[in-house]
This record gives sequence, structure tokens and C-alpha cells, in this order.
Amino acid sequence: MPSVSTGSLEFRNARVLDGSGGDAFTAHVLVADGRIRRIAPEPAGADREVDLDGAYLAPGFIDMHAHSELRLFDKPDAAEKVTQGVTTEVLGQDGVSVAPVPAALTGEWASRIQSLDGTIDEPWPWTTVEGYLDELADADPAVNCAFYAPHGNLRSLLAGFDDRPLDGDELETLRDELAAAVEAGAFGLSKGMIYPPSSYGRDTEFEALAETLGEYDSFMISHVWNETDYVVESVERFLDICYRGGCDAHVSHLKVGGEQNWGDSEAVRSLFDDAEARGQRVSFDQYPYTAGSTMLTALLPPWARRGETEAILDRLADDATRTRIAADIDEPGDWENLARAAGTWENILVTRTASGTHQGETIAEIAADRDREPVDAMCDLLVEEQLDVTMADFIMSEDDIERFLADPRGTFCSDGIFGGKPHPRAIGTFPRILERYVREREVLSPELAAYKAAGRPADLLGLPDRGYVKEGYVADLVAFDLDDIVERPTYESPYRLTEDFEYVLVGGRIAVESGEPTGVRNGAVLRSVDEWDGPARPPRSRRAF
Repeated sequence: MPSVSTGSLEFRNARVLDGSGGDAFTAHVLVADGRIRRIAPEPAGADREVDLDGAYLAPGFIDMHAHSELRLFDKPDAAEKVTQGVTTEVLGQDGVSVAPVPAALTGEWASRIQSLDGTIDEPWPWTTVEGYLDELADADPAVNCAFYAPHGNLRSLLAGFDDRPLDGDELETLRDELAAAVEAGAFGLSKGMIYPPSSYGRDTEFEALAETLGEYDSFMISHVWNETDYVVESVERFLDICYRGGCDAHVSHLKVGGEQNWGDSEAVRSLFDDAEARGQRVSFDQYPYTAGSTMLTALLPPWARRGETEAILDRLADDATRTRIAADIDEPGDWENLARAAGTWENILVTRTASGTHQGETIAEIAADRDREPVDAMCDLLVEEQLDVTMADFIMSEDDIERFLADPRGTFCSDGIFGGKPHPRAIGTFPRILERYVREREVLSPELAAYKAAGRPADLLGLPDRGYVKEGYVADLVAFDLDDIVERPTYESPYRLTEDFEYVLVGGRIAVESGEPTGVRNGAVLRSVDEWDGPARPPRSRRAF
């Protein structure tokens, strides 16, 4: 692994965004032995000196919702992330990930999550959270990595992929498995309420898990049940579960989907206000695009996604089943109907298929080419590709995006799903925020952006010495001239790397210089109780406002 020491390094004349949200200030910042050693108005001298000439120096960005669990084995240089200023990724999202897994279901899990998290060329050599984190550490990633315990994986240890309630003894075992995952390094519990088998969890189950999380002063992270017609009710339901169970609540990729629901961001923020008024700690992450992205199977009604892969494929091949799917999509219902929220099949863009065909085409275009109805074209594609298809769905409004971006309770995420022609959020999220919403639209100040990109997530995770430009802290840093930042990836050309960050340091070593990745891989696999220096997450708030 390339790992060239820079010796001591001093950034001179930096305009420091310290991550707290406080006013930027001019200083000279000395880095040595992987840490920030001095922040002062006068230079100290170093082996290497870099004059930033008033450019910003900020803490490295934390991507609070990433899907790089397996990609980091194949591409440990993480060029798509470090070139946009990301120094830490948080994995294990949406309640479905790579660990823990029952040994007998490893192959099924690998098949189920390949659209989200990718693949490796061999059977998974782990079954536990600890085993996965050990393997990831051996891969020497260029970015730091944190991991959530995924609810669906934990549930599968007891019930496989069966949609049934857990009995009392099983609930106790599930709580024990969660505790073991946290003590092995997980920072919290993620759940995904449209992704089996996490979607099979009952509220009593989540409340019991919230009690376990409360014992660690940890938090639950949720892709809620519905982000469209029932987004307000879904967020309220989630907050109430966490409140009753006694843990903090964090909403994944917060959004309001479907034109008929645009503006409901006001009601969601009011729910957060009410939760805080009763003493609850709430937070969320968000990407700055009007399109979401996930597996194409998410367009199916929940009943059509039940069971293991072969059962789903058999179901989708049946004409009567397709007729029922089309009818369910056309009618309002209480499930997460993303196709209806998109309004037209032209707003469903295929981003990746196992075979590589139809990438960059809409379902409407595929249906027209095949002279098929859109639902038939979608089902045909899923069967042909063995369910391994991802999409982008255009369902959100700029007003809601900006309202959430301005809220200091939030954090940023890419929710990056790679492969094919991916949603540009995987590579463009952080430059887009800086260019579009900080510089051009002034939705956020540079100070608030740095807080939401670094300080706030470090506080949520309980990281004692990251997320801020402070003496003694780990030197995860990013230097940039705000006027130069340009979001380069598009839906047509999503792999255009950002070239505008002057420096990105991970653990004090230069991962990006003059916009180019250096190949240095100095990331650390972070583990919860080690970072917490004890059996519970330390409540932190280091913000300046």
C-alpha cells in the first residue's frame, strides 16, 4: 500500500472552518504524526509548508450513509470519495448489509445486497461484525470506516427471511445479538422499512432493540416505512418508537417524495421540534438531489418482494401476478409506492443491471423498445437480471431539499450506490453542496456546511477526536477554495471525479493533492466501544451556536 510520510506539514494562512459552526478564522495549522499539533496566528515552521492564501481548511467530511462495504475491497483507494473531501464513510445502512449473517444464508445475503453494496470475487469469509471489520481493516482502505449493525441481518440469525413476529425468547436473543454487534464495533442499529427482512420487524421488536441501544446511549437509524404519501406519519412513528425505547433517533436520507406531498418538510421539521421539546435527541442525513436511488425491486408492492430470490423470480414470471402489481401501483395505498410517486415511468431511470444492458434508459424507453406495458418491461428486466437492477427515481422538490439542508440537526450523505451508470450523488454530493447550496444559493453558510459535514456527524457517532480542526485531534482535513468547487458528475457521465479540492488528509497523510488522488491509503476502521473508550456512547455537542 502506498504510504509515504509527509513529516510535519503546516498549512499557512488558512481560513479555518473548525467544524463547530463558529465563525471562520485565519490561522496557521501544523500537522505532525497524524494529528493537529498547533493552531496559531503565527507560523511555527515545518518540514513542508503550504500557503493556502485564504482558502478554507475544514475537517474531513463524514459521509453518514454509504454503501461501500464490498467496493472497498476492490477499490480501497476510494478515489470517488477522497476527491470530494470525504475522509470517513458510515456503512451498514438500511437494515441490510454484509454482517452478521447465518453461515447457511451467506450466499442468499450476497445475492440480495449486491445491487446496493456490490460483490467480491469469493464467498464471504466472515459471518460476524467483528469478522467483517477485521477483513475490511486488512484491505487498507483510504478512508476511515464506521459500521451500523443492520437489523435485517440480525433478524435473519433467528428467522431467516420469514415474515413473522418474533416470540419473547427470540426478542431477548435478538437484543443479545445487537449488544454483541455494538461491542464488536457497531455504532448503532440501522433498519430499512422497505427492505426485507428488516421490513418484517414489528414495532414491539424495534422498541425492544431501542431499549438495548439506550443501554449504550446509542441510536437507531431508519429508512422509514414511507417517504412519500405517509412520510410525516412514518417519521412520527419512528420517533415515538425510539422515545418509548429510550434511544436517540436518526432518519436516513430524509426526503419528501411525490409532487402531491411537496412541502411536507415543514411538518417533518415540526415533528423534530416536538421531539426535542420532550427531551429527545433527533438527527438525520440527506443528499442534495431531487432523485433517489435504490434497487428496482423497491418499486414492487411488499407482497411481491417476500421470500428468497427464487420465489420472487417465480412470482414475477407469472402474468396474473404482474396484473396485480400493475393494479397496486396505479391505486393509492399505505405502502411505499415509488412508481406512483414518480408520476411517470419516464422518471424511473435504470442505473445498473447485472448484464450491463439498458443502463441509462428509463422504464418508459425500455417498454417502448420492447412494445410492452411498463410494468411488464420492469418485471421482464428483473427476471432477466436475476433482480440485480438499480434505478434513480425523480420524486423530490428543491424547496424541501433546501429546507432540510438549512436545518442544523441534519448531516450529509451520498447514499452512493456504484456500478453501471450510478446516480451522481455517489461522486458529486459534497461538491454539489458547496457549489450549489453554499456558494450559489447561500442556503448554508460555509460554517454551517462544515458543521453538518463533519462536526455534527462526529458528535452523533461519539468520535472523541475527529470532525473538528482542534489541537490534538486526528488530522482528517480538507482544503479548498470555495470559488473553485464544481460538481462534475452527471446522470449521463457519473464517474467524473471532483478535481477542485486542494488537499485532503486522512490521518495526517495526503490522500488528495491539487485535486488528484495520491493513492495513499491511511484510513482506519473505527470501532464503537474503542472510540467511546467505554461501554456507552458519550453524548457530545461541540457546536458553537
